[in-house]
Amino acid sequence: MKNDMQIQQDVLAELSHKGNVISDAIGVEVHHGVVKLAGRVSDAETEKTAEMAASGVEGVTTVVMDVDVVGGGPRPAKVA
Repeated sequence: MKNDMQIQQDVLAELSHKGNVISDAIGVEVHHGVVKLAGRVSDAETEKTAEMAASGVEGVTTVVMDVDVVGGGPRPAKVA
């Protein structure tokens, strides 16, 4: 069974395989197999890619997302 540090390293490696933008923008914390991803990404697709990459790592029991999606799409119109 992997310890939290091994899981963290594996998640970081998996994120880097998905692209430097993801691995540079998202931090990874692990506690008893629960992975918390935190940071900012440019679009929802990148957020989903990071979540799927982390969830596919052996030893991960849950992925908690604390990722802000900034930019990358039209903003909702303001209602007066």
